[in-house]
Amino acid sequence: MSERDLIQELKSTIKDLSDEKEDLLKTIKTKESRIKSITIKLEHETQDVSSIGHKLEDQNKEIKKLKEKLKDKDKVVEAEIEKYITTHSEVEDDTKEKTKNDENRSY
Repeated sequence: MSERDLIQELKSTIKDLSDEKEDLLKTIKTKESRIKSITIKLEHETQDVSSIGHKLEDQNKEIKKLKEKLKDKDKVVEAEIEKYITTHSEVEDDTKEKTKNDENRSY
């Protein structure tokens, strides 16, 4: 090979390598851009999860308060039922006694 052929081949190789380098740089820039966008999306999702966690905690506190109120109301209802039963059983006992007394008087 002549010197001229060697120089041409060298220039061609340099051009190919330069083109390959540019392609690799473009690929790197594209990948970096994707990484940045994925990182941003991940940050947003992390904030969303954190926000949902706080909302769930607030809802759990509210549910606990409501359950306690329900227990208190159940106690009041049970007390009223007991009171009603006691009152009506006394009235019933009085009615039975009056009926017995009336039966005894009629003899």
